[in-house]
Amino acid sequence: MDINARIAKIVEGRTAELVALRRKLHEHPELAFEEHETAKAVAAFLSKVGIKFKSGVGKTGVVAVIEGSRPGPTIGIRADMDALPILEQTGLPFASKTPGKMHACGHDVHTVIALGVAAALNEMKDSLSGKIKFIFQPAEETLAGAQAMIADGVLDDPKMDMVLGYHNWPAVPAGKVGYNSDVVMASADAFDITLKGREGHGAHPHMGIDALAAAAHLVTQLQTIVSREVKPVSSAVLTVGELHSGTARNIIAGTAVLKGIVRTMEAGLSEKIEEAMRRMLEGIKIGMRVDYTLDWKRVAPALRNHKPTLARLLASARASLGEENVIELGEPSMGSEDFAWFAEKIPAAHLRIGSKIEGLDTAIHRSNYDCNDLAIPIGVRVVTRAALDLTST
Repeated sequence: MDINARIAKIVEGRTAELVALRRKLHEHPELAFEEHETAKAVAAFLSKVGIKFKSGVGKTGVVAVIEGSRPGPTIGIRADMDALPILEQTGLPFASKTPGKMHACGHDVHTVIALGVAAALNEMKDSLSGKIKFIFQPAEETLAGAQAMIADGVLDDPKMDMVLGYHNWPAVPAGKVGYNSDVVMASADAFDITLKGREGHGAHPHMGIDALAAAAHLVTQLQTIVSREVKPVSSAVLTVGELHSGTARNIIAGTAVLKGIVRTMEAGLSEKIEEAMRRMLEGIKIGMRVDYTLDWKRVAPALRNHKPTLARLLASARASLGEENVIELGEPSMGSEDFAWFAEKIPAAHLRIGSKIEGLDTAIHRSNYDCNDLAIPIGVRVVTRAALDLTST
């Protein structure tokens, strides 16, 4: 039997089960590092199809390995599992049963795609060389899960020669997959600033040092870093998302806390932005008499495809779906994805799996988000074929 036909037959036999499992996971979303029931569902499925696994990797992650019938490389396949703190407003019959938590990014879909690939490859061991390592990752939404699993040794035993990632994408029609030729998603650097003045009475402002006023000046200054210090053709976003200051309407604020994030795509650009921020803080310190602390943390690097690995992945996708169903996307996303930590250490490639539902104007991270069920069998077919192809040489 032709390899595509064999994969398609296996996937057809599993699709109803995978869709049902996705809906069960969707009803019971779990936030970062709380994915205990999701991990149990993953473990139960792997046990049922006879695949050995290890739980508790990176707190709530699961790792499974399938060994082929012949020697070959080890390919990693990563799927994220966590949900978001969003109140679901879809009206779906399988909507979240946990108020304030929702699979608004499709990680339930990603999980069952990887399970489907595992089941398919387990049936096709006779055609599989090398090893396939499945990484069911927690806490992608907080950009913390990949590092937690790496710290727990997920890169070892066995070491991976390549690693594949994917994400459903509502902008891509169901039945197709999309890709970016180089950068897929932006880096993320988080910053926490504390400004320290001196509290005073609002009737006697000259006796205090107003940290709130300094914070207001700083927020407007920070916006000029991107608009005036970054090349217009370079992608960069600086967001101050939180500002906490003051204790009463008639009290001069003694402290102000600002929290935000910087996203870039070019190497070295986030360092340049950090340097500019520190310079501005020195100016605020002199000009407005406040002391400051700045905590700058690299949360995730930019996600870049390893071009030779991407080329092989795309060849498999085209062989699986046809040339017309593999489309290059016009631009990368300024969002971030902690799969980038794997891609920094191992040759990696990342696909967008079409999940558009006609007539539904939605995107990820929205309360009305839903994923087209067709993304599940399409994802399983493409990733299964890629795993077979990538381990064959």
